[in-house]
Amino acid sequence: MHVYVIAGKAIVINRIPILVLVLLSLVAQPAFAQQFSDSERNLWSIQPIRRTIPDVPEKGDWGRNAIDQFILQRLDEADLKPAPPANSRTLVRRLFLDVTGLPPTPEQVESYVSAASPEAYDTLVEKLLDNRGYGERWAKHWLDLVRYAESDGYKQDGLRPNAWRYRDYVIDSFNADKPYDQFVKEQLSGDELSPGDADALTATAFLRHWIYEYNQRDVKTQWDIILNDVTDVTAETFLAMGYGCARCHDHMFDPILQKDYFRLRAYFAAILPQDAPHAKEPDAIKKYTDQFAAWQEKTNDIRKEMLELADPFIKQSVQGSIGKFPRNVRPFLNKPADQRTPYENQIAYLAYRQVDATPESVKAGDKLKNEKKDRWDTLVAELKTFDAIKPKSLATVMAITDIGPQAPETFIPDSGDQEDILPGIPTILNPEPAKIPAPENGLTTGRRTALANWITSPENPLTARVIVNRIWQHHFGSGLVSTPSDFGFLGEEPTHPQLLDFLASELIRNNWSLKHIHRLIMQSSTYQQSSRHPEATSNLATDIENKLLWKYPARRLDAEQIRDSLLLVSGELDRKSSGPSDDAISMRRSVYTKVIRNKPSPLLANFDSPDGILSSPERNATVTANQALMMLNSPWINKRYSAVGQRLKEMHPDNIEHLITKAYEVILQRPPKASELDRALDFVNQKAEIGRDYLLDDFNKILINSNEFMFIY
Repeated sequence: MHVYVIAGKAIVINRIPILVLVLLSLVAQPAFAQQFSDSERNLWSIQPIRRTIPDVPEKGDWGRNAIDQFILQRLDEADLKPAPPANSRTLVRRLFLDVTGLPPTPEQVESYVSAASPEAYDTLVEKLLDNRGYGERWAKHWLDLVRYAESDGYKQDGLRPNAWRYRDYVIDSFNADKPYDQFVKEQLSGDELSPGDADALTATAFLRHWIYEYNQRDVKTQWDIILNDVTDVTAETFLAMGYGCARCHDHMFDPILQKDYFRLRAYFAAILPQDAPHAKEPDAIKKYTDQFAAWQEKTNDIRKEMLELADPFIKQSVQGSIGKFPRNVRPFLNKPADQRTPYENQIAYLAYRQVDATPESVKAGDKLKNEKKDRWDTLVAELKTFDAIKPKSLATVMAITDIGPQAPETFIPDSGDQEDILPGIPTILNPEPAKIPAPENGLTTGRRTALANWITSPENPLTARVIVNRIWQHHFGSGLVSTPSDFGFLGEEPTHPQLLDFLASELIRNNWSLKHIHRLIMQSSTYQQSSRHPEATSNLATDIENKLLWKYPARRLDAEQIRDSLLLVSGELDRKSSGPSDDAISMRRSVYTKVIRNKPSPLLANFDSPDGILSSPERNATVTANQALMMLNSPWINKRYSAVGQRLKEMHPDNIEHLITKAYEVILQRPPKASELDRALDFVNQKAEIGRDYLLDDFNKILINSNEFMFIY
């Protein structure tokens, strides 16, 4: 229920069509602008986490852990029964694809099937969670959320050559089972919490994934957009709160005031992008700094004279560039840095990224004439004689720091109120400004650390709920809350609220271990159900969307699973991990291919992989003609079909029956039924003049395009 004031009268509205929402946003304001209603105070997602376990009668041997008790309780209430267990081949394939994103090999399937038991299943779960493929698979879910990309976006779409370090940080963090609270803190304030720690610094690239127009002259507006983007994505990712709707006015539906939006944004008011030195060895940066200082000392006179020769061209370049910026920006750029305010220094930083201000960038050597040109060339030659003592440049990482210990003020735009908005959490949870302890080094504000500490506090009702719901979502295709980044009134309420709270409390109790939650889910009878139910027809009449999980929800492979599975079954998968990304045509896993915002991989984009422009908490699962045409006609995909055929022929060069059997085992992870084998033999033998190799490639294409390959059951 929502209360609005229109023409001075309070109107109560329960369910509101989207068009009406738009109209109301133009003419109505919440009646509780500064005083929250009971329904808002009782919003389920901001209530304390409560741990309960239902007392449900046993259903034979069904139910392996507490998750099943919650599921059984709801099934009993609806007079439904769970599906029987999936067979061992289905389970092993489900586990491999779910945890690692890759199907099992025939040998891995047979190894499990021959020893299938609850103990063998649990052992396989542990083995897969310890496999590097786990991090490579589950990192992609996180990268979707934070709109990770390796280019800027906009028309120029400049490359970000070091963005991949953040991707590797996420993969490594997941594989190490880094406590989720630490994972969050490092991304928000790793530079403050662990100065000098390469991983913690790399983590702050979370705050650098905004789209960026490098030649945007209106840098004030550009900076405002960047801060809004950081605010929105932080709220959506960690809190599942749609803060963006409160940017211009109090939220129409959720208990978020406009002031709350800017209280959250104030935590980021002092941020400054940096391309920081990156080195795993603790003394590497110091060693580089010392060597570089020695080189500078030896070459100081040479470089000083070169700078004097280049100075007229540098001044000309700088003044010419400054003149292209708006009038409200130019004064900042003409001030010495030590005379600027923190905000002016932020704006100047963005502006000077567009200005050529070094002898090299202005190409001074090409512009000098006569004696000055000769002298320049002599100095260049002299400088080169010191190359032997000049250290090789360190690698860099996209990161964030603060402009200094003092944050720029934060105002609500166009409000007429010039009060500095101080950092704070949603007013409905605590109306007081946040307490910000000063960092020991005195170089930053400490604001982001204060935010990170609140977000990861066990008393915060949102964070643990949000992440365990995301984990559930990727295991079952839909979360317990089906709107994973919206825990407000416009989102869905949880289907199993007690289960959600149980999982959240389990996460906190177990040192924020994400693998603990995976383990609980995958070891449950709920997860191990068959995707087929003997009473499906009657069950659909009661629960058509399977929200109560009376069977395992079958779903299509996502884009990366399709591509990586093709490479695995063809025998071409390059297992190289970490390091710079490769082009889309490479044989590496999809997570290691470049994410270029304006030029996405055709295969991944066609199967709904996000473009990295907006946070993507869930993907569309489209079914289009283009997908079918690509799977049949793409040259890259057809090469994979041929590679599958070549691999199988090398295994069984002379026995067509064995070859077909192996095709089923490699592609579908099972042997063919007798009737399937007969039909396959008829197919490959039907037209000898076409050529058996050609028909075998077509047969492999049929298997790969079957639902059995393209879906997890």
